[in-house]
Amino acid sequence: MKKTSILILILFFSTLGYSQKYGADSVKCVTNLSLYRDYYKQKAYDDAYKFWNIVFRICPASSERMYVDGSNLVEHKIKNAKDEAAKAAYIDTLKLVYDQRIANFGNEGYVLGRKGTDMLRYDSKNLEEAYNTLLKSFELQGNETEAGAAVSLMTAAVYMEKREKISADQIVDLFTGLSAANSSNITKYKGQRSEDYYVKAQAKVEELAAPYLSCDVLVKMAKDNYEGNKSDAAWMERTADLLDKKGCIDDPIFFTIAKKMHESNPSAVSAEKMGVMSLKNKEYDAAVGYFKQAIEMAEDQGKLFDYNIELAQAYSSKGAYSEARKYARKAAELEPGNGLPYIMIGDMIAGSSSACNFGDACKNKAIYWLASDYYAKAKSVDPSMSEKANSKIASYRKYYPTKEECFFQGTKEGDTVEIGCWIGESTKARF
Repeated sequence: MKKTSILILILFFSTLGYSQKYGADSVKCVTNLSLYRDYYKQKAYDDAYKFWNIVFRICPASSERMYVDGSNLVEHKIKNAKDEAAKAAYIDTLKLVYDQRIANFGNEGYVLGRKGTDMLRYDSKNLEEAYNTLLKSFELQGNETEAGAAVSLMTAAVYMEKREKISADQIVDLFTGLSAANSSNITKYKGQRSEDYYVKAQAKVEELAAPYLSCDVLVKMAKDNYEGNKSDAAWMERTADLLDKKGCIDDPIFFTIAKKMHESNPSAVSAEKMGVMSLKNKEYDAAVGYFKQAIEMAEDQGKLFDYNIELAQAYSSKGAYSEARKYARKAAELEPGNGLPYIMIGDMIAGSSSACNFGDACKNKAIYWLASDYYAKAKSVDPSMSEKANSKIASYRKYYPTKEECFFQGTKEGDTVEIGCWIGESTKARF
C-alpha cells in the first residue's frame, strides 16, 4: 500500500512538472513547437511566427530557445509592418517576449541588455524607458555586460543628456564604469573572437563620450571622488588611465593618484603612471626606470606595446636615441601593424642633423632620406598613419641632398649611402 502511494505521488509530480512546462494542452504545445522550428530553420519567418505565437501564448515555460527565436521573429514583423499601428503592436510584443523570458527563465541582467538594445532601436520615442532598462542591466551584469549592451547604454545616455534628463557628470561616471567592464572582457577574451567585439565597443563608447571628457570635467571628477576611492585599486587605475589618455596630467590630482597607487600597491600600471609623471616633469632618468618597471611587472601583455613606446619616448627625450630606437623596435615587434614606432624612429633620425656632422653636405643631409624611409614604412604597415607620414615626408623633402652636393662624393641616384653616428644604417640616394 505504501509503495503504491509513493508511485502515485511520483507520477503526480512528474505530470505536474510536465504540465508546467508544456501547459494544459501539451500535445498542442509540442506540435506547434515543432512546426515553428521547422519553418524557422527554412527562414519562412511569417509562417514560423503563426505557430510560434501559439506556443508563446499557451506554454510560455516550454523552451528558452523559443524566446531567442521569438525575438528574431517579432523583429522581422516590426521591420515589415505595413503601418505604424501594426509596428507599435509588434514592438509591445517584443518587449513582452523579453519580460516573459525573464519570468520563466531568469538571467534578468543579460536579457534586459538585449531588451534595452532593441527598445533603443525600435522604440526610440520611449528613450527614458530604454535607458533605464539598459542601466538596470549594467547594474546587474557589471563586468559581464555584453559589448552591444555597453554601446547601447552609452548611446542612450548621450541622448538623455541632450534632452537634459541626466547630467554630463553621469555620462562621465557611466563612461568609467563601461570602460572598466570592456577592459575586463578584452583581457578575459584575449585571442578569441569576443575580444574584437569588446575592443570595438570600447572605441565606440570613447567616441560617444568624448565631448564630455574635458580636462575640467575629469579633474573635478577625480578630485571629488579621490578621498572616497583612494583604497579602491580599480577606481584609481581607471581614473589615472582616463586622465592620462585625455592629456589631463598637469593637475596635481594626477600626481597624487599616481604616487598613491605606486606606494600602496606597486604594479605595472602604477609604475607606468609614475613614468608619465616623471616624463612630464622632465625627470628623464626616473621616467626610464619607471617604464622599465612597468615592462617587468606587466601582467597584461596587451599593455607592453604602450610601455615600450613610452620607454622609447623617455630615452629619446634625454637624447639617448640608440636606446630609444631599440625599444621602439620592440614595440614594432609586439604590434607589427602599428606605424607609430616607425614614425618615432624617423623623427629621431631627422632630429639628429646637427648632432651627426659627417663633414660634407651630402652625408649630412642623407639622414632625411633615411627618415623618409621610416615614414614610408609607417604608412605601409599602418594606413591610418598615411596622412601624418606623408606630411613629414613632404616637410623633409626640401632638405634632401642635391645632385651637386653628392657629386663630389661620387654618389649617384640609387646608390647605397651608409650613415654613421648613432644611426648606423643605410639608405638609397634619390634626387
